[in-house]
Amino acid sequence: MSIIRHIAIRNFRGIQSLDWYPIEGINCVIGPGDSGKSSVLDAIDLCLGARRNISFTDADFHNSNVDNPIEIYVTLGRLSDELLSIERYGSFLRSYNLTTQELYDEPQVGAETVITVRLVVDKGLDPDWGLYSDRAAQEGLEKRLPWSHRELISPTRLGEGSSRHFTWGRNSLLNKLLDDRFDVSEVLTEVSRNARQAFAQQNVDGIHSALASVQGVADTLGVNVGELKALLDVSSVSVSHGAVSLHDANSTPIRQMGTGSTRLLLAGLQKLVSNSKLLIIDEVEFGLEPFRISRLLKEIGAKEQQPTQQVFITTHSPYVLRELKSSQLHILRKYSITGQPQINHVIYSMNDSDEHQSTLRVCAEAFLSNKVIVCEGKTEIGLLKGVDAVEQVQGQHSIQSLGVMHADGGGSHMFKRAKVFNELGYPVAIFKDSDINDQQQASITEAIRLSIPMFEWGENQATEQAIFNNCHLHLIPQLLNIAIERKTNDAVNTHIINATESQFNLISCIQTPQDAYRPYLGITAKKKEWYKDIEPMENVAETVLWPNKLFIEPAFTQVLDDLLAWARQ
Repeated sequence: MSIIRHIAIRNFRGIQSLDWYPIEGINCVIGPGDSGKSSVLDAIDLCLGARRNISFTDADFHNSNVDNPIEIYVTLGRLSDELLSIERYGSFLRSYNLTTQELYDEPQVGAETVITVRLVVDKGLDPDWGLYSDRAAQEGLEKRLPWSHRELISPTRLGEGSSRHFTWGRNSLLNKLLDDRFDVSEVLTEVSRNARQAFAQQNVDGIHSALASVQGVADTLGVNVGELKALLDVSSVSVSHGAVSLHDANSTPIRQMGTGSTRLLLAGLQKLVSNSKLLIIDEVEFGLEPFRISRLLKEIGAKEQQPTQQVFITTHSPYVLRELKSSQLHILRKYSITGQPQINHVIYSMNDSDEHQSTLRVCAEAFLSNKVIVCEGKTEIGLLKGVDAVEQVQGQHSIQSLGVMHADGGGSHMFKRAKVFNELGYPVAIFKDSDINDQQQASITEAIRLSIPMFEWGENQATEQAIFNNCHLHLIPQLLNIAIERKTNDAVNTHIINATESQFNLISCIQTPQDAYRPYLGITAKKKEWYKDIEPMENVAETVLWPNKLFIEPAFTQVLDDLLAWARQ
C-alpha cells in the first residue's frame, strides 16, 4: 500500500503554511477550534482523490487572497510497482530518509523511493494536478498520473457523500468487490423498457387535454405528428449500475441507516476491498456511542501492532483520545508572528513514552483545550472551579469558555504532566500548594527553566492551611460546617480534640473562633481530608471563600487573581 510520508500545504483556507510528516497507521489530529484540522484532511483528499470535477472559490485561498495560489504537495512512499516505473516516472521519483525525515530530489542509497503529487489552484480557480520534483520543474517537465494510478492512491473518506459506496456505481467500494463479469446492462435496459410500458398503461389525470391542445397546434401548423402519446423517454429512465444498491431484510436502503452504523460498515468494506489503504474520517466519534467508537477505532487499526492502512481522523471526544496510543496523536496549533501578518501552523506529535501515555489517559479533556492549568490534585481543581463559577456570576468570562482547561497533576506527577503539555505547544501553568519536599526542588527548577509559570501560596502551606490562615475569623464556622457535612459532627470534633490534645473542640471553634485555632484547623483539614476532592473544595470556594473575597487576606486572593489573569490573557 502507498503511504503518505510528507504533506505540505500553502495558502489553503486558514493555513498559510504547514509541513507535516504523518506516521503509519492512525493519525489523529486535534487542536483548538478554527486551527485548521478539517482543512488538513480536505487538503489530502483534494490532492489525492480520484475525482474529475472539484469546484474552488475565492474563500478556499488563505485570507481570500487569490494572488497567492493554493499549493498542496503530498509525498507518497511504499509505492506499488506501477508507480515505481522508471520508464514512466523516472524524472519524478525522489528519495525520503525515514530516520531523519529528509526529502531528496535524487535517489539516495538507503533511502525510500517516493513520489510527490501536487495540486495547484490559481486565481482562475482551475485545479491542476501533476507530479512534482525540483529537477523536473527546472527542466520544464510535466507529468500527470493516469486515472488508473490515481485510483491506487485515492483515499476513502467516510462522511458526507459516503452513501455512494452502498451502490455498485463507479469507484464505489461495493463495485470493487466484483470482478469484470458483473454486468447487468441487459437487465437494466429491460427494466427501463418495462417502466416505459407500465407508464403508458396509466391514466394520468389531465394528460389527455394537454395532448389534444398540442395535437391541435400541430394540425394547424401542418406538422405531421400522427397520434400524440405521453410516454417515458427511454433516455430519461435509463438505469445505471449506480442504481443497484444494498438493502436490508426489510428492503430499506442501507444508506438510510444511522450515521454511526454506515460508518462502521464502510470502514470494514474499505479495509477489505480498497486498492488504496488511505482512509479519512472527520470527527470520528460522530453518531457513535462509546462502545461503537471502540469498535470503529479497532476496525480502522488503532490497536494493530503492524498497521495495514494509514488513517487520518479528527476528534473532539476525550473518549476517543483515551482509546488511542499517545503516539497516534498530533496537535495542530497556529501562531501569529508579532508585527507580521504571517500565521504559522505547526503539528506537534506525541510519542509512546510513559509520560505522554499516562498524561493522555488521565488528562484527555485538557488535550482538547487552548490552555492548560495543571493542578496539583483534586483539591486545587475544585478550588479553581468554584472561584471561576463565582466570577462568572459576577460578569467575568469563565475561563472554560475561553478554552482553558484544568488537568489533574496527580500530586508529584504534576511537573511531568506540565512538561508534556509544554512540549506539545500548549500554554501551560502549574497551580500547586507550597507543601513541598527536597525531591520536588529539581522539578521546580526545571519548570522555571521551561518558563512554566507556577502559582502557589508560599510559606510551605498546603491549600487547606492557606485557607484557614488567611480567611476572616467569621468564615471559620462556615468552613467547619462543610467539613461536618462530609465527615459528621462527631468525626470533626474528634479530629480537633486529638490535634490540639484536648485544648479546644468543635463547639469552641464554631462559637468563639480565635487566631490561635488557625494552624491546628489548617493542618487537621489537610490530614483528615475534610475537603480533599473536587466537589467539596468547589463548594468551599463557591459558597464561602470567593463571595467573601473582601474578608480574605490578599496573600491568598492575589494568587488566584494572578492565575485567572494568566488564563484570560
